Amino acid sequence: MRVFFSSEVTPDHPLVQATQALSLELIATPLIAFAPLKNLPTQNYDVIFFSSPRSYEFGKTLIRSEVLVACYAAGTAKHLPRVDWQGSTPGNPAQTAQAFQQWVGNRRVLFPVSQRSLGSIARVFPEAQKEVLPVYQTLLAPQSLPDCSVYLFTSPSNVEAFMLSHAFPPSAKVFAWGESTKTYLINHGVVPDFCRSDEAVLDWVALLSAWVNP
Repeated sequence: MRVFFSSEVTPDHPLVQATQALSLELIATPLIAFAPLKNLPTQNYDVIFFSSPRSYEFGKTLIRSEVLVACYAAGTAKHLPRVDWQGSTPGNPAQTAQAFQQWVGNRRVLFPVSQRSLGSIARVFPEAQKEVLPVYQTLLAPQSLPDCSVYLFTSPSNVEAFMLSHAFPPSAKVFAWGESTKTYLINHGVVPDFCRSDEAVLDWVALLSAWVNP
């Protein structure tokens, strides 16, 4: 049996260890690629908000000593040199947006994003208080994949790239990483069997065992 994961993994990743323990073949490869954009802010800003490690990778040159640094959750915070605010509800973007807005107050916010960003946090701010700046492109990079028993998607863009040239086998189990990925799947006729809505450590062996050995 095969497990597809839409991200690269290191040999010590718990998913690698779980598939090895269960004698499953793991195909771990992203179906998207990234490229920088040369956009620059057009207005001053007091706070910069990073929604993901990728937004930091392409937007880190926009950090200024006098600017406060905020991010979506702990998974992004660990990549930043300093953090003045971080979200604590990664499974609930609406709640994170509300908490961030309350912390920001009247300050102006810069959002460095992908050109495909859904804008879950930025949309709660009035236009006069924010600048949404595309600093990188998310490009679809579909690949030919064999049928798998389990599909684990880490973003809506990975799902979109998959669906360009594949359909899910009837008995396949589908895992959505985050509410945005879950929503995209549902909107395209696929109800995921599991959604990871937080950053808690998963028991991958137990999860996969329930799917491949019912």
